[in-house]
Amino acid sequence: MDLSIVALFMLVLVGHGALLDDQCPVERCGNVAIRFPFRLKDNKPPDHCSYPGFELSCKDRKQTLLQLPDSVKLYVDKIDYASQLIIARDPDECLPKQLRNFSLSGSPFESGYMELSNYSFFNCTSRKGDGYDNWYLDCLSGPGYIYAYTSDNSISYTDLTNCTKLYNLSSVPSETFEMKNTLHLNWSTPHSGLCEQQGKFCRRNSSDSLHTECYNKPKSKEGKTKKIEAAGENFGIFKFFPYLATSKLD
Repeated sequence: MDLSIVALFMLVLVGHGALLDDQCPVERCGNVAIRFPFRLKDNKPPDHCSYPGFELSCKDRKQTLLQLPDSVKLYVDKIDYASQLIIARDPDECLPKQLRNFSLSGSPFESGYMELSNYSFFNCTSRKGDGYDNWYLDCLSGPGYIYAYTSDNSISYTDLTNCTKLYNLSSVPSETFEMKNTLHLNWSTPHSGLCEQQGKFCRRNSSDSLHTECYNKPKSKEGKTKKIEAAGENFGIFKFFPYLATSKLD
């Protein structure tokens, strides 16, 4: 057998082995790193590199977009993989505008903010006093002044004679109003954060299974190149190439 073919075959095997740990690529959209359990909608990584329900979009290669059931769309500013936490916001800086359609049912996420409250929304013809249990929503106002009141108790001692009740919403994360357009979302399944806390990445253990496994973070390209070069030197392949070339010339 031609020794040059053997040498090239050995390099291919070594190179393949160096790439095995890099099966699940880390993608980026703006400043957000996208990896398991997430994937970008327009890309198609191997099935074991993402988890059902964790699909994101990348708008103009700058803004990471999460779409929840009932067409609620949020920009993702950060993903904390170790804590299994997403920090998101409304694209129009008016998260209350989407609350009537907001639902986490049917998604893998739950509110990352412990305090959930029931709210009644009113449209008032004049400004009311702001308090700890009511919120003036300037991004919804005009014409009129839109307020969200928590609990029946706060409504009972508030003068609402110049106000019209719009609707009620239940189990709303209070941070929607308190933190000015910020929403924290957690996921409990898959338990990918356990791998991240160990300094590793996570993936499904096969394309046909939803069970996960931890694996070492992919080495850098420079590290892979050195690995291949070292293997080549160990096998004497690179030293052998000049001999092969000379032999062919002869």
